[in-house]
Amino acid sequence: MLGYTFSAVLALSPLLQAVFDLPLQLAFQQAVLLACLAWLFLGLKTRGVPAGLFAPRFYPLWGAAALTLASLVCSPFRGQIFNEWGNYAAGLLIFLFASFLNKEERAKTDLAVSAGAWLVFGFSVLQVFVLKNFGDRPPLTNLNALALYAVMMVPLALGRRAWPLAGAMIILVVWTQSLGAALAGLTAAGFYAAHRLKGGELRENAWLMTALGALALLVLYLLQADSVAGRLAWWRSAWEMFSARPLAGFGHASFSWAQSAFQAGGAFREHAIYAHNYYLEFLAENGLPAAALWFWLLLSAARRKTGLARYSVIAALAHSLVDFGLSVPANFWLFCYLLSSEAPAGEAVRPSRRYLAAALALAVLLEAALLGLGRQSLAFEKARGRALAAAVRGSAARAEAELLPALESKLFRAPALEFLGRVNLTARDAGFTSAVYFEMALLENRYSPSAWGALRRIYSVPGREKQAAGLERRRAEVYK
Repeated sequence: MLGYTFSAVLALSPLLQAVFDLPLQLAFQQAVLLACLAWLFLGLKTRGVPAGLFAPRFYPLWGAAALTLASLVCSPFRGQIFNEWGNYAAGLLIFLFASFLNKEERAKTDLAVSAGAWLVFGFSVLQVFVLKNFGDRPPLTNLNALALYAVMMVPLALGRRAWPLAGAMIILVVWTQSLGAALAGLTAAGFYAAHRLKGGELRENAWLMTALGALALLVLYLLQADSVAGRLAWWRSAWEMFSARPLAGFGHASFSWAQSAFQAGGAFREHAIYAHNYYLEFLAENGLPAAALWFWLLLSAARRKTGLARYSVIAALAHSLVDFGLSVPANFWLFCYLLSSEAPAGEAVRPSRRYLAAALALAVLLEAALLGLGRQSLAFEKARGRALAAAVRGSAARAEAELLPALESKLFRAPALEFLGRVNLTARDAGFTSAVYFEMALLENRYSPSAWGALRRIYSVPGREKQAAGLERRRAEVYK
């Protein structure tokens, strides 16, 4: 059961580009969760639950899950990002439960992953030679994210002796022209060469080390100044975010919503969805305690990996220093699968019927809550579309009426107010109505960059100097 579900998710998610499509995200999250719950309850009726699920090696996972969820609950941006935590949780479930796949199940899952890679390559070929839009709309939404996917697949293909697939993935890396992927590949190759050198094979591998060094120098030479400047600015924004809330963070996937307010004056101003450094981004979004547990889990699991798949993990960890590939759900889920390794099942745990009934009731309640939140989120997206249509027709009252359920919800009130502020920002009333919405949005989320920015523009007109000065004083109290 787990093998079939993981195969479907890992094979289909890269091509379907589920990163920005909410229904697809929810579908994949539900597939992983329901498969894991079904595996647990079927096991309880037959063999029992493997004691290895509660082994010390998984303690950091349980801790990271709990702390990142707490960060989400406390986040000022929870209305915008709460669905994104499900992508992270799905990755944790894949990592945890893939450890209990038997040899046959893992082989089938590897085969499905390879089939998914062929699908991605085939679609890329179609885009390059027929559709002519590979550079604009590649699989996985971005060339750098696609490059990381290909880099992670190369060692897996080599380990299975799937030479054509390895060649296809290398072609993808060349097409993307991603320097981050080149650095990741060089790092993985360097670790491989260093491992070979430990066996006293210096002379046999001298040519490899020389080639790697030459390639590294070439990659560094090709780095562009604007790319470096952008990353330095985004990294600084992430660090400023972390400094503002070092323990709780701003919530998983909040960088896109918060970072513009933390950019230094005169800095590189290009907006980015990601920080282009997975470690800084995770630290800023989830806080130091959660990051410490998660990074400890990553390093511990990477050290336990054996075979060529270990170098897929190393490449992903290296790539994450300079890019955002692991922030894309499909890449993250593949990474978590590659990171998993066989866990000793130990003795089976057989709880009492009373405990089993309580666990089943809890699982049903959890699933019902998640389905309810997903339904509310989809309803909010539809209501926002209707509100925008009403605003375009000039009916501001109708737009607010469409969003009334969201305005009465603690979860969606802040994004609904910001949306109404944007659609009411017209010259007819010089932004007065819009300012009311944005001021109310700041009461819900004092870190909202869109609200601060909009109010600054509204209060910049002559005659509103007092409001402008007051706004700057309030902002200085928030961003100290």
